[in-house]
Amino acid sequence: MTTRPPCWSEGQKCPNDCAAALLQQQAHNHFNLTGPWSGWRLRGRDLVGPGGERVSPERLRGLLWREAGTDRASSARNRREATPAARGRQPVKVVVIELADFRVGGVTAG
Repeated sequence: MTTRPPCWSEGQKCPNDCAAALLQQQAHNHFNLTGPWSGWRLRGRDLVGPGGERVSPERLRGLLWREAGTDRASSARNRREATPAARGRQPVKVVVIELADFRVGGVTAG
């Protein structure tokens, strides 16, 4: 059921652009997006790009799922490759102790 704006009486021609836009939004789910999405629009179930390409909700969900999987694989690969390199770069401490200092009276000092 569509809701008519108060300025538009039943059975009359649309009085203004605002009322026509409201009817398109509520009855047909037609929205023109603004801001960073300028040029994109919703037409029924589909998101329509500036060039006219249509993206269904299922397709968009699939694209986002694939990108998330690619990101997970990439971060796992980066962690796997960084681990051996990090092992090779860890500092090593060398402590030199005189044998006389190590043994006191024939017993290991501790």
